[in-house]
Amino acid sequence: MSKKTLAVLAVGVAVIFLFASTGCTAKKHLRTIEEQKAQLDQANSQINELQKGNETLNKSLDDAKSALASAQGENKQLSANAASLKEQLAALENQKSELDKALAAGKESEASYQKKIRGLNGLAANLRTKITEAEAQISAKDSEIAALKAGEAALKAAAEEQSRQMATLNTAKDDLAALMDKTVSGKNQTILILAILLGLAIIAAIIGIVRGRRRSAAV
Repeated sequence: MSKKTLAVLAVGVAVIFLFASTGCTAKKHLRTIEEQKAQLDQANSQINELQKGNETLNKSLDDAKSALASAQGENKQLSANAASLKEQLAALENQKSELDKALAAGKESEASYQKKIRGLNGLAANLRTKITEAEAQISAKDSEIAALKAGEAALKAAAEEQSRQMATLNTAKDDLAALMDKTVSGKNQTILILAILLGLAIIAAIIGIVRGRRRSAAV
């Protein structure tokens, strides 16, 4: 076998080897890129789901805050009404005390005294009933406020947890994107190096062929 033939075969082998290496490297990088892209798509999908959940949580939290503010306002009004009723009852008790003094001083007759006392006792009984009802309403409203506060706290905790998960996923997504860019860059660099090597091999083979021809001519 002549040197020229050997040189051609060497070039062919080198070309085949480099093309095969380039193909294998490209396939390997392509698989890696596809895997990273799938992970990135999954991270984006999870982030989208969390964002939707966060929007729902924020709406629920706003509703809970609104309900809590309303309940606290109602409770304040109920407390004010109860305080007013108690003041009215205290005023009636004071009137009864004054009547007792008037009766003792002879300024009020027994018949008049009894009539006025019965009227005051009726008003006092009515006020006590209203006070009891108001206090029951206040107690029920306190329980409602406690439940609303507990619900608000739970919603805040859930929203904070989702925010943490979103932050973690965003970090992972950024890391994957950076890794993907690095992989693509590495793939391009590898292909470039292999292409350079292929070019050098071809040049070396051509030089070998030329030298072989020159030697043959010289002989």
